[in-house]
Amino acid sequence: MLVLFGFGSTSSASIAIHDDRAAAGYWTERNPNGDALYLTQDEIISVNQAMREKTSSLTDLLSYPQTVDGAEVKELILSAQQDFRGEKEPGDHYDKGGMMISQEDYNAAQDNCNLEAVPASTAICYGVVTMRTDMRLLPTSKYYFDDKSFQHYDDLQGTALDPCEPLLVLHTSKDGAFAFAIGRYYKGWVSIGAIGFAERANWEKYVSPKNFLVVTDHKKKVHVGGTWDVLFQMGSIIPLKSAKMRNGAYQAIVPVEVNGHLSEARVAIKADNTVNPGYLPCTPNNFVRQSLKFLDDVYGWGGMEESVDCSSYVQDVYRSMGILIPRDADQQELAMNHSVSLEGLDKAARYQKAAEAPVGALFFKPGHVMLYLGKDDKGTPLAIHSISSYFTFPGGKAQKHYIRQVLISDFTFQNGKAVPTIDGMTSIGSCF
Repeated sequence: MLVLFGFGSTSSASIAIHDDRAAAGYWTERNPNGDALYLTQDEIISVNQAMREKTSSLTDLLSYPQTVDGAEVKELILSAQQDFRGEKEPGDHYDKGGMMISQEDYNAAQDNCNLEAVPASTAICYGVVTMRTDMRLLPTSKYYFDDKSFQHYDDLQGTALDPCEPLLVLHTSKDGAFAFAIGRYYKGWVSIGAIGFAERANWEKYVSPKNFLVVTDHKKKVHVGGTWDVLFQMGSIIPLKSAKMRNGAYQAIVPVEVNGHLSEARVAIKADNTVNPGYLPCTPNNFVRQSLKFLDDVYGWGGMEESVDCSSYVQDVYRSMGILIPRDADQQELAMNHSVSLEGLDKAARYQKAAEAPVGALFFKPGHVMLYLGKDDKGTPLAIHSISSYFTFPGGKAQKHYIRQVLISDFTFQNGKAVPTIDGMTSIGSCF
């Protein structure tokens, strides 16, 4: 039975598939070419460059200028506010305690952007994320929930950053608690306490390490110094001291913040199926295996709840193979190297295009993205995705189901306007 989160009732309706089609072997065993390369690593480097040229949401950190004009810094800060840019009032938002965000709180968050202190020319500082942390639209630790009793969607949450992620730091909030930063995939405010600042030469080894591990499980905790755990999600890269193993373990470098400065801990990470030395081969079967490692995980808006939303989910799968797609679904759709528009097609033609897509392709509809697994034994195309909700219409009345999980489904589930997903999809995109 499916619990309808936030509605206090249950229903037998569910779009999730839980039979043998929910196992990686179902898909890999039926694909005789499943281990053939889509792209070599050299080709992936070219693909990544092509995507960076298509969207400003991806940043080549190494080539970013070392000084930035103050007007540009202000524009970056304002554009990172997204829907809050230019808004004079907070709207109906609630904090963790269920109290409405006051005008005073909102004014303080906007004022904390410290725009008046942006100099005419800003020298870039270099930082490395030392713990999984949030990147926010405004420099405040207050949550902005639009429902005081259903607190899973913080409207100030941009994304979550993994440890070892390099950052360009452009500005500091008025209270000194947040840094405005540019990452590989996103721009926003990060807690100062989660950043270790470094000289550029040391920072560069996190941007482009010579030897590194890729986290290949959906999430992995690394024990540091026997005293605390550091959480990584799939696709995170962890620099290595060398390519050689010692006693069945890799000698990894984990960043640590000490009085604001970057320090490092040497950590032995066991050689097992949760990590890989370098990126995984870009193959159909690896798209299947990697995507199914998240199956049944909770939906995590903007990386909340130590999990993934629809776009961070497919981004994690792709980056485990070295393909660095944008963070948000609309930017992912724009950045695809190969795109098939579904505009103007009828249902039959849409299904035909879906069936022709390569395994691992991304299916887009407004506000959502799904990863294609292939056709099942009945010829039905199926996808896996991290989905928040869908609608049914018993008796003609719309009923919203907050399913909030990573699941496999077909394309018949409906949105709030009773449009089946197959009819609402805008394009099918891939990088191969």
